[in-house]
Amino acid sequence: MFQRLANTLALTTLGTLIATTAIAQNKTDIAWGGSNPGGVMYYMVGVAGTELGKDLPDVNITQVTTGGSTENAKRLIKGELDMGIVYGSHVYMSLQQTGPFANDDKGTMLRGVAMAYEGPTYFVTLEGNGIKSLSDLADKKVALGPPGSGTVFNCSNILGSLGLLEEIEPQMMTFGDAGRALANGQIDAFCQSSAPAAAVTELAETNDVIVVPYSDEELGKINTKYPFYHTGTMPDTTYKGVPATDMPYTTVYWVAHERVNDDVMKRMLAAAYAKQDALAAGHKAWAQMKPDTKNFLGLGAPMHPGAEAYYRETGQWAE
Repeated sequence: MFQRLANTLALTTLGTLIATTAIAQNKTDIAWGGSNPGGVMYYMVGVAGTELGKDLPDVNITQVTTGGSTENAKRLIKGELDMGIVYGSHVYMSLQQTGPFANDDKGTMLRGVAMAYEGPTYFVTLEGNGIKSLSDLADKKVALGPPGSGTVFNCSNILGSLGLLEEIEPQMMTFGDAGRALANGQIDAFCQSSAPAAAVTELAETNDVIVVPYSDEELGKINTKYPFYHTGTMPDTTYKGVPATDMPYTTVYWVAHERVNDDVMKRMLAAAYAKQDALAAGHKAWAQMKPDTKNFLGLGAPMHPGAEAYYRETGQWAE
């Protein structure tokens, strides 16, 4: 009797082990690049991994901390990431092999999933630092973001188009470090892409924050030199004490590597739209998510087949 019981328990344990192994083997691992802590992309990917994982138990989403858009695109091209949050300008430039992608393989493996959000680029300082306009940044210590980030790319473009890039003392640091350095008087200002950004929100809670305004002439110069920027308005509800401000915006996309399984991609996207309110509660940038297929295709890259299937079935496809 005891032998039969032992045999039964052994068989049950073996069956459970086999079933568990089968489930593990059937899981799809997704490495998703965001940014450094304090950046918008970091929190977007973090909340997406948590929320989508609840509905997709067979998909294991891993948040990968990166420098931001530039690094995400480069690592997607190398096959080191499955997904990433990437500026539309970087998708375009990777296909043209220009700018930061001049020495990389062509980005022919990049596939569109959805527009994640539109992100502004702006300079943050504190009351009392004597910085009221962009020209006042000359001879000042200005943090441009972490190396490899889209923020460094955007800030350098903007300052360069205004003839200010050679006039500042550039510093490279993470968003969180930049906020603390500004509060401690170690730098005079820092540049930030996307909003709301945790580093700025936290700084504004205990300091009088200034977002340096752009003049119409400056915005015109930026948009003329870099057509992938457009002028938008950051609302006065973004940061405590900061009024509505016009600034350069760029479109940011959820991008996947071509190797991501079509069905997995389709189900992830369906879950994201079904849970968009929950995603937006985790970070409000997710509230902006939409197909934007026509504009993404205009960059020269195709949509992911799984995403295309979802948009066609839901009547949201446009080209």
